[in-house]
Amino acid sequence: MTKLSFVPSIAQNRIFDWIEFGSGNAIVKARAGSGKSTTIVQGARFIPANEDAVILAFNAPVAKEMGTKIEALGEELGRVLSNIRASTFHSLGFGAVCKKLGRRIEIKLDGAKMHKLFQRMVVEEGGLFPDPDYSEYGTLCVEMTREFRSRMLGIYGEFVVKLAELAKGVGIGAISPDIDQRWIKVIEHHCLELESTDGSEETGIALAQKLLLRSNKEALTGSLDFHDQLYLPLLWNLRLKQYDWVIIDEAQDTNDVRRELARRALKTGGRFIAVGDPNQSIYGFTGASTDAMDLIATEFNTVEFPLSVSYRCSRAAIKYAQEIVPDIEAAPNAREGLVVNIPMIEALKRLTSTDVVICRNTAPLVNLAFSLIASGRGCTILGRDIGAGLVSLIKKRNARGIEDLSTKLDQYLNRETQKLKDKGEDARAASLADRVNCITTVISNLHEKDRTIPALLRWLEKMFDDKTGVLSLCTGHKAKGKEWDRVAILRPDLMPSKWAKAGWQADQEENLQYVVRTRTRDELYITESPEVREGCRA
Repeated sequence: MTKLSFVPSIAQNRIFDWIEFGSGNAIVKARAGSGKSTTIVQGARFIPANEDAVILAFNAPVAKEMGTKIEALGEELGRVLSNIRASTFHSLGFGAVCKKLGRRIEIKLDGAKMHKLFQRMVVEEGGLFPDPDYSEYGTLCVEMTREFRSRMLGIYGEFVVKLAELAKGVGIGAISPDIDQRWIKVIEHHCLELESTDGSEETGIALAQKLLLRSNKEALTGSLDFHDQLYLPLLWNLRLKQYDWVIIDEAQDTNDVRRELARRALKTGGRFIAVGDPNQSIYGFTGASTDAMDLIATEFNTVEFPLSVSYRCSRAAIKYAQEIVPDIEAAPNAREGLVVNIPMIEALKRLTSTDVVICRNTAPLVNLAFSLIASGRGCTILGRDIGAGLVSLIKKRNARGIEDLSTKLDQYLNRETQKLKDKGEDARAASLADRVNCITTVISNLHEKDRTIPALLRWLEKMFDDKTGVLSLCTGHKAKGKEWDRVAILRPDLMPSKWAKAGWQADQEENLQYVVRTRTRDELYITESPEVREGCRA
């Protein structure tokens, strides 16, 4: 075996032996903080120099970091590891699409492609909706038809675009059938909601199907969005660059399309490694397969290797996490740490700018943020996309002022909650309530001079940021992949969500608790609702 500059664990040595001397495919079940990335990088030195390997990551920063570590490993070994490449899934697919389209076609990546296409379909081309009979209005007919189509764009726009994009994510028309039931399943799984009761899901599905077909046609001219980079290679049955080794990082978050891309990138007789933690699968609502690791084990006929020792968490935190995942272990040299129930005001005296407060829902974090601001302490809620979603929700109400907005939000919440509960979709109703409660919490804390919609939007954009140097507030989902010295869990009663009734939802909620409990390197504080306007300055 190649001499190592670091000392591998017994579990890592088993994996390295398998890479160097074994055969077939494997899953590495890597618990939180168990050295997943180190194992992937250090395992790369055992891949023969005459065999090509690709490490597939979910985003460019992670792929870049992996690539940098591979380069450093090569320098340590005294040879360039040019046979080992770190890539995103998107880059893998994009290469095949570029080859298909050729040099003569200019490729344009546009994140707003689907929105623009749908607007053109509705406003410019028409023919999508049965226009009402405006003949009695004579010369006003054209104007009223335009108004009607504009209203339809408002009702269906976000729903149809999101649905068509999600359809690409599950490979509808490429690796799964383009049938209504498949679209309905996507709607239910992703909690998609129409903006108005004037619309119907049936019409929405028909429009999304038409939009997807239009998008595929536009792709032939070089017009792509980021979903196309994964979807089109499968739709067009393209040959991907082939590798002797395909390694997936964070395999628990893969979906059908990503796993199929990985399979098609693997040479006949090649070897495959999936590294991930099934108990950190918490993104089922975004399209990830909630049983991705089990599916991989079946689809790729894998053997399994455990990485159970966490080198991140204190002994106290590991003991707490073992209530959910019994096989996670503390490192031999782990600090003792602390898990304690204390009031939030006490926790805040211990937390610094390198620490975090985590909550299942966003609204309690917004309430805490205002308490901290009132006390003179800086903070930020991690997740710009969350803030952008709240801003979008406000703008769609077309309110004349704060009072009108509050009324419209109440009406929207009551109407949509009833619709969702009638369909048995309580989890979606709870998610909607959390978003509306975030906005109403901000409204209730606005000074009289700031009680305008522009001021409200500025507050939301300011609160939801990823800046450093202040105390972080974070939802459980946003905390995944991060770690802090000290963590406070706000409102533990919100986990698991009482609205998680489907089997996969309950599993995801349990996984979320495990993720939250394993973010700390040292101390973990369990806290209740805060009253912190006094005595909580840093």
